Amino acid sequence: MSHSNVLDQSAIKAEKTAQRRSVLNAVWQPFLQFKLLMYMLGSTALVAVLLGAFLYFAFSDLISVMTGQAEATSYYGEMIEIQLVHLFRYCGALFVLYILLLAAVCVAYTHRLIGPLRPFTRHVESLSKGDYGSRIVLRKSDLELYTDYAAKLNELAVHLEMKENDR
Repeated sequence: MSHSNVLDQSAIKAEKTAQRRSVLNAVWQPFLQFKLLMYMLGSTALVAVLLGAFLYFAFSDLISVMTGQAEATSYYGEMIEIQLVHLFRYCGALFVLYILLLAAVCVAYTHRLIGPLRPFTRHVESLSKGDYGSRIVLRKSDLELYTDYAAKLNELAVHLEMKENDR
């Protein structure tokens, strides 16, 4: 059997067996995506809390200096407090918007980054069990980074299949 025939047969077989990622992927990938998202959001929340504490203590000192500590009802003290409340509201709204944007970007990017790992794992498991007809089929939305690796592993499978057929 020639090399091109094996490649053609494997391409046809790969198209037939190209399935949407299985139920295992629905659990496995989101867990990894969620874990990465939690790391990113946790570090962002820590920075936001530290920044909020710094701003609160910095502005509370300013308020006490401007109002003379005893007269918290002075005109300037009230204006500073109003501005401080607005500042914290805007910062809070921006933080929530940032968290939502970060979550969307993280989920979208990790789906393209982590998604192809399952077909690679499934392919290597098939090769180790002696199924040399197995091929990796990537989605168009997967990162191009994996295309070369998939081609090399598919080529390896073709060579193994040819050696198996020569016996």
